[in-house]
Amino acid sequence: MPGTLNCLPLSIQLSTLILPWPFASSAQPNLEGVWQIDPTLFREYSEIRYSEEGQRRMDAFDIHRDDLSLQCIPSGLGRAWDEPDTTLEIQQREDRIVIRYEMYDLVRTILLNQNGHPLELTPSTSNIDGMPMPTMGHSIAWYEDDALVIETLAYAPGNITTLRRYPVQTEALRSIERITRDEEDRLVVAISYVDPIMFSMPVMSTNRYLRSNYGITVYGCTPENGVWVIPGSHKL
Repeated sequence: MPGTLNCLPLSIQLSTLILPWPFASSAQPNLEGVWQIDPTLFREYSEIRYSEEGQRRMDAFDIHRDDLSLQCIPSGLGRAWDEPDTTLEIQQREDRIVIRYEMYDLVRTILLNQNGHPLELTPSTSNIDGMPMPTMGHSIAWYEDDALVIETLAYAPGNITTLRRYPVQTEALRSIERITRDEEDRLVVAISYVDPIMFSMPVMSTNRYLRSNYGITVYGCTPENGVWVIPGSHKL
């Protein structure tokens, strides 16, 4: 998305691109495997306080007209993590993390221990056909104590999620994911979203995931028909 940040105020551009690099510890939790969402802690979002501009944009948003999910495009990061009745797979490699979301057949490749974000920010996520998904942003990651930490910038306009809540996201959005395992061997994903255009305070979300007995299947979203086709299921 060359030039997409140029329309933002300089203070936002600087806060978006010039970020202090955290100390990366040598701890590396084992997060590998296939996971499915735990319904006992599902889509837990903090109170959302909109700025004046954020409220204006929310008032203009129409879920039936503006939801990118209708085009088989993830509205945003939260939608990928929130999707019910699907699985996701985490692979930990020496130099990267690969997260495969069954939803929309997304593959997210996140480089580890980078010296900040590159100047040319390209989407870290693509679909099964290799099509970039800019609503998922550009991510880098590092290990910190017992957590995998992922920082994401350069989001295309969309929505953090379109499940139950519809907070609009702008190109000023920055998110931090902290992924850990709890004492019951569940995956815990806590995300903070900071968007100075939309929110007067950060938005927090938490989900837990159980180890799945199922693998990743082809989600098969077909935008030309306006439906999702999941093998072995009815059309939604």
